[in-house]
Amino acid sequence: MGRLDQLVETVKIYALTALHYLGSGHGMSAGLLRIEDLSVSFQTPEGVARAVNRISFALDRGNPRRGGESGCGKSVTSLSILGLIPPAGIVESGRICFEDRNLLELDAEALRRIRGREISMIFQER
Repeated sequence: MGRLDQLVETVKIYALTALHYLGSGHGMSAGLLRIEDLSVSFQTPEGVARAVNRISFALDRGNPRRGGESGCGKSVTSLSILGLIPPAGIVESGRICFEDRNLLELDAEALRRIRGREISMIFQER
C-alpha cells in the first residue's frame, strides 16, 4: 500500500470516528459523507504547506472505526468538514457533501445550524 493509499484509508477511519451523526429520521442508509478531491493548505512564514492533497472517499453510517497516523491530515480533514479551518488555512479545491449537501457552498449561518445538530467532532485526547 502506497503512502497516498495509507493516508486515504487513515482519513476514512478517523473521519468515521470524528464525525458523530446526531440527526434522526433522515432515512439515509448509505452515502452519509462524501469527500471529493479535497485539498487544504496553510500559509506559513516558510511558504505554503499542503496539509491535505486531493483526497476522495465516502463514508456510510453504522461502521465506526478508530485509528490514524500522526500528521497524516486527519484533524485538518475533520476541521474542513466542519468549516473550522484556522484563518491561515484555505480549502483550495474539492467538495464535502454531507447528506448530499455540499458544505463548502453553505453560508456561515447554514453551516452553523448543521454543526452540532447533525454533524460534530469528537476530540480524542490521549
